[in-house]
Amino acid sequence: MHTLSLLLILHLLKPGVYESCSLVVSPAGLVVKYGAPASANCTSDTVTSMGWEPSLGESPLFGTEVKELTWRVDSLTDWNIKPQCFEISEVGGQCARVLKVTVYKLPDRVSIRYVNHSGPVVEGHQYSLHCFVQNTAPIEHLRVTFFKVSTNGERTVLYTQPLNNDIHQLNNDMRQPVNESYSLQFSPTSVDDGAQWFCSAMLDLGPEGPRPPAVMESDRLNTTVHFAPEFSCSAKLEVRAGEGLTCDVRGNPLPSVTWLRDGQILTPPTHLSREDAGNYTLMALNRIGRANHTVEVEVLHGRAARGASCQAAGSATVAVLLHQLIHWPY
Repeated sequence: MHTLSLLLILHLLKPGVYESCSLVVSPAGLVVKYGAPASANCTSDTVTSMGWEPSLGESPLFGTEVKELTWRVDSLTDWNIKPQCFEISEVGGQCARVLKVTVYKLPDRVSIRYVNHSGPVVEGHQYSLHCFVQNTAPIEHLRVTFFKVSTNGERTVLYTQPLNNDIHQLNNDMRQPVNESYSLQFSPTSVDDGAQWFCSAMLDLGPEGPRPPAVMESDRLNTTVHFAPEFSCSAKLEVRAGEGLTCDVRGNPLPSVTWLRDGQILTPPTHLSREDAGNYTLMALNRIGRANHTVEVEVLHGRAARGASCQAAGSATVAVLLHQLIHWPY
């Protein structure tokens, strides 16, 4: 025991370097889940005295007249561990290889919410979505992505947060789990009504880490967008005689719609005749805004009519058959 202690002292106090260092650590790096077992081998091409210095403050593992020495831990819980395999020369020279160890922990939870807002959002306004990632490490390997899921189920990537290697460089000894939040600024449009938002947190630990990388997703945040009226019918309608006259408008909240002809409010005729042909103006209003639309109506005989009505285009669509204009407060 005294001999080993003396050799260790020589190792620490005489930093001479061999002309060639034959030590090989395998694997060269480890990515280990917190609390999981870990091991690595240190080998030399000649019989020698070598040791493992697991971490500061821990007793080294040492062997004499060996060509291989294994470092092993049953449960790795040291976030900053830096195992080092070293070889000692009788004349005081030394050779060392450091095993790079990355200890990781998956998040406890990933969540998404609006910042300083609740309820429906308004088209054209600016909002901030925050993705909160709780109790994960190492933070510099965390990649956060924001997604939108449209009403048809299509998934779109909105933004991916780049890996922040600067955190690792500035806080090399602070690898413990942390809580972190990431933000996305966005301005909704009418097509976002009914969509869902969510975010995902992925620990991208490189080829030595889990493949595919571990990913955790937040719950989905439902979105209701309030937007001004939008007309979805053409500027010209060809209608068969005897049919009704309709034109579709969508908006949220549901808009009120008024038909006008020659400046006079009217009820769209339900059985058109040739005398009903002409230009009509439609006025739609909700508390977000208003929209006007002019349509030229041509009444045809026979069965060759086209475009007698426009199809509904969304959840907040109405056939414009109302009789009067409702003035909404602002």
